[in-house]
Amino acid sequence: MSNQSAAELADEYERGEHGEVIKSNQGKRTKTEQVEHKHPHPEGDTRRIVDNAVNGEEKRKEKERERTTSQSSK
Repeated sequence: MSNQSAAELADEYERGEHGEVIKSNQGKRTKTEQVEHKHPHPEGDTRRIVDNAVNGEEKRKEKERERTTSQSSK
């Protein structure tokens, strides 16, 4: 191993110059690959927020239907 300080090694790792990191989990990307494959989302998080709200509303309606059908069958 060379006589590099921890800060220099950390800087190399952050820039992706340290080489490929060997990981025990197969299929994981290196830090460099993660940066290369990260794309900005112009729509932001609004799509996820709206999807979450719509799914929550559907679940509430489904629970309400189940509750009313179980009460009417009594």
